[in-house]
Amino acid sequence: MDPSTSPIRQPRSSAARPFVAPRIGAAFGGPLGRWRRRLMAVGPMLMVLALAGCGGGGGTDVGPAPAPVPAPTGMVDIAIRDADGDFLSYVVDVTSITLERANGDIVETLPLTARVDFASLIELSEFLTAATVPAGVYKRIAIDLDFSNAEIVVQDQRGEALPAIAVDGDGNPLGRFEVRVELTDADAIHVVAGVAAHVTLDFDLAASNEIDFGATPAEVVVAPVMTAIPEWERDREHRVRGLLAQVDVPAASVTLKVRPLRLRQGDFGRFRFLTDDATAFEIDGVEFEGATGLRSLAAAPLDIPVIAQGPTQNGVMTAALVLAGTSVPWADADVVHGVVTARDGDSLTVKAVRVDSADGSDRFRAAMTVLVGEQTVVGAPRLTDAALDQLAISVGSRITAFGELVDDMTFDATAGRVRLASSGLTGAVLSTAPFVVDVLRMNGLRPAAFDFAGTGHTPAEDADPAHYEIDIATLDLAAIDPGDLARVRGLVHRFGDAPPDFHARTVVDVDLEPNAATLLVSWLHAGGTGQPFRAIAPTRLDVDLAGARHLLYVRGIPQSFFANMDAIALEPGALRGVYAVAVRGDAIHVYRDFAAMVDELTRHLDAGSRMTRIAAHGRYNAPTEVLTTPRASFEFIAP
Repeated sequence: MDPSTSPIRQPRSSAARPFVAPRIGAAFGGPLGRWRRRLMAVGPMLMVLALAGCGGGGGTDVGPAPAPVPAPTGMVDIAIRDADGDFLSYVVDVTSITLERANGDIVETLPLTARVDFASLIELSEFLTAATVPAGVYKRIAIDLDFSNAEIVVQDQRGEALPAIAVDGDGNPLGRFEVRVELTDADAIHVVAGVAAHVTLDFDLAASNEIDFGATPAEVVVAPVMTAIPEWERDREHRVRGLLAQVDVPAASVTLKVRPLRLRQGDFGRFRFLTDDATAFEIDGVEFEGATGLRSLAAAPLDIPVIAQGPTQNGVMTAALVLAGTSVPWADADVVHGVVTARDGDSLTVKAVRVDSADGSDRFRAAMTVLVGEQTVVGAPRLTDAALDQLAISVGSRITAFGELVDDMTFDATAGRVRLASSGLTGAVLSTAPFVVDVLRMNGLRPAAFDFAGTGHTPAEDADPAHYEIDIATLDLAAIDPGDLARVRGLVHRFGDAPPDFHARTVVDVDLEPNAATLLVSWLHAGGTGQPFRAIAPTRLDVDLAGARHLLYVRGIPQSFFANMDAIALEPGALRGVYAVAVRGDAIHVYRDFAAMVDELTRHLDAGSRMTRIAAHGRYNAPTEVLTTPRASFEFIAP
């Protein structure tokens, strides 16, 4: 077995986290009550040790030992994602991800500590590691999270960024702890030789955190809700980062040495993805498409950095966008990511900024000034074929800028380049012909965060978020009516040239999105409740909201009409769901079947446990007061 892909713990570099001896961990800060066993060797090593302890005595001539039979191994690809929450930054260290076989053997899959910004994983999933592990059935996953150096930034009602600290339920600062997830027999992870298994981990920020804006600094009370499913999610794109290992032009495929997130070292396995004629490439700042881009990538040196993003089907990712070489933010350059909230001439105000420095460090900034000019190269791969100049960067644009840091608050891209990413907004539809919306969120920021001065031909024509005019080209709005909540993706119109204010590539009625609505119900202030439901059935839970704190968000927007409701029903969707049941101090149990989850809830309530929180994501039907939910979590305190 290749030592670089062995599940046995390997020696670390000085940048790697140290070997962690077996320990007593804690889920939600409580003790596990058992020692975690580590898998110290597999296959050939066990055979060698066994043979070393045997042998003839008294000069007996012993023939050569038979060749050891390698233990079968297989691959596990692990992706990580997040559900929507009101965070601009939520960075924590993931120090370990282990899988436990049915026989109790535990295998480490994460070779190095990974610093993860979960707030950046709301609309896509990131491939974290491709690990070689012993074949078998795995039913338990343990994730170690370290909040000691967490970087959490929340957004107030004015759209301003506020640093926050993470605390437990008693107000104590969080450190390092373990979250355990247990899968049912039907949804265990089956690892067999020659077939890659897929696992998606979901850290639900909305379900895991309560924000206290009244504290100084703001506090985030954390009770982690993590789920795991043995497949890749089909309702979102996936992203993989790494170093170029191989390009197979006839097969239209690319293989990477995985380097997830912003890590520049470590062996996280290999990942292969496909390309097609529609794949957009940007290599060293130059744009290509389809086979031309693939051949250009094949001519590039090996081990250059690559980022690919696209949908998955049948366990295979087909890239919609490939960035390579100096087009990758962590390719030894200073890079700024953020949302343009104002523009004055060639000076951009950019908020919710993530700065990637050439030295490999990264940090969050509430706001920065980014300078552009006539020499700034502007592109929008995958979004438009039109030639762009620096005036294509307008208020509301989501950008990645390459250039030089002048100081902590200023970034110079006048001799660099700016890449426009797809911008997203959620708004209440005012009319469909023309298509006009009242913007409620834009790239995650509230309208109060933006200054649209200068966006129009004249001051009177400047973009107005309360009356935002959108060019839909040939898109069909037959399913959209005035009063609906719509989700729009595309590009902001050229600065100084509005109206229109925005060019839409997609328009979706939010009521049709499977995870548009988020319900949060809490009885924490009352120490929990033994009667959270008015009625319980295998296909329906009627939640009693009397005495509970509750909020309903649709695409992150609080629904005021919900405040006076006294009940809401939860029902399963047509597809298999993901339902988590957690008891503080114990593992999180994950169910794919709504009825099985209801049985588990009933057992806990009958045993005297008190429910403290419910978080559910899905589609909300206001007339029937029903939330159809494919994803929900329920938290208890044991008696």
